[in-house]
Amino acid sequence: MNPDIAKSPNRGLLRVLLVHPGTQHAPRLATELERRGLLWRFWTGIGVVRGKCSRPRRRMIDIPIEKLRTISWVEILALGLARLPIKRERLWHWRNWLFQKLIPQSEIGAVDVVIGFDTASWVIGERAKKVGKKFVLDQSVGHPLSRANAVMEAGGNKSVWPEAFVPRLEIVTWAERREHELADAIIVASSFSRRTLLENGVSEEKIRLLPYGVADEFLEIGSQRFKRGCASRHAQMGRKRKSVRFLYAGHLGRRKGVGFLLEAWDKMEHEEAELCLIGGGRWEGRVPKGVRLLGQTSRRDLLQEMAEADVFVFPSLFEGFGLVILEAMAAGLAVITTANTAGPDLMEDGKEGMIIAPGNVESLQQAMESLMSDFERIKKLGEAAHEKAQMFSWKRWGRAYAEVLFDL
Repeated sequence: MNPDIAKSPNRGLLRVLLVHPGTQHAPRLATELERRGLLWRFWTGIGVVRGKCSRPRRRMIDIPIEKLRTISWVEILALGLARLPIKRERLWHWRNWLFQKLIPQSEIGAVDVVIGFDTASWVIGERAKKVGKKFVLDQSVGHPLSRANAVMEAGGNKSVWPEAFVPRLEIVTWAERREHELADAIIVASSFSRRTLLENGVSEEKIRLLPYGVADEFLEIGSQRFKRGCASRHAQMGRKRKSVRFLYAGHLGRRKGVGFLLEAWDKMEHEEAELCLIGGGRWEGRVPKGVRLLGQTSRRDLLQEMAEADVFVFPSLFEGFGLVILEAMAAGLAVITTANTAGPDLMEDGKEGMIIAPGNVESLQQAMESLMSDFERIKKLGEAAHEKAQMFSWKRWGRAYAEVLFDL
C-alpha cells in the first residue's frame, strides 16, 4: 500500500473520479491522487499522458493512459464558437453543462468520491449525490459575487475593473450556488477565497483550506541564486545601475492590478531600474518609461526571467491563490503582493515579503521604493521566501487532499 495511505489506520482504499473540462490545477490533482492509489479516472477536455507524445504540451498529465478520458470535441467546438459574437459566459456555461452530461453513469457508480471544479460541477454533483456518492467541489477562485465588493473595498469603482460590476447570468449564478449546496466539502487554496465564500452564505463547516504547492524547478532557481552568492550579484548589479529589476507575471488585465502597478511606477524616481511585465492579454493604457512588455512567454523563459529578477510584484485585486507568488518565493525573489491573494497564507509581512492593501497606489509605490536600492534587504527577504516556499510541496498538498477525502 502507498505509504501516504498506510499512515491512516482502519481506512479502506477510496476510488475517486476527477472531472474538469479545462485545466487549472486538475492535472496536478490527478497526478497526486494517482500517487496515492486513489484515482479511478480523470475526465477532461484535452489531455496527453506524459511519454505518449514527442513534444511537451500544456495539458500533459502524469497518470497511466488507461486512467485518462478526454472529450476533446466539446472543447474544440466551444473554442470555435468563441470566435462568434456569442456571450462568452453563456457559451462556457453550455460547454460545462454538455461536458458533465457526457460522463458515463457507470463511471460515477464505480467510485466513492467525485471531485469537480467551480462553475463546471452542478450536473455531476447532482448525479453523484443521487446514487449516494460523496461530492467534493474544488473552488479555484474567490466567489464571483464578491468581485465588485473587493473593488469597492480597495477604494475603486467600475473604471478600475469593469467586468466585476457586470451582472452574471442568473443561470450561472444558480449553478454556482447549487454546487455549494451539493458539496460535502469545498476545497479552497487561500484564506481570501474562504472569506468570499462565507460572505455569500456558504457553510463554514464545508470549507477546507489547502494552499497549493510549488514545482521543484522554481526551488532550484532559488537554490542556485543563493549558492552562487546573492549578495555579490546584487553588488555587481548595483555598479551597473542604481536600482533593481522588478518583475510581474500574470494576465495583463485590470483584475491583476496592472493599472495600479504602472501608475505607481510612473510616480517613482526609478532612473535605470526596470519593470518587466510577462503575461497574455493586451494592455491598452499608457506604458511608462522603464517598463518592458515581454508578452506571453514559455515556461523556460519565465524561469529565466525569475532567475534574473530581484523583486516580484503582484498587486492583484481578486485571486483564488496566485500560484506565481509561491513560484517567485521559491525562486528567491522578494515579493510584494496584496491581501486579496494567497500572500497572507504564504508569508509574514516584512519577513518573506510585503503585503499591501489592494488598489492602494501609494502603498505599492512606497513598498517598491523601499527596495529600490536596498540590496541587503532584498537578499534577506528572498532567502526567507525561498526557505518558506520549501514547506509548500505538491506532495504535501496531495497528502492533505487525501486526508480530506478520507474524512468525508
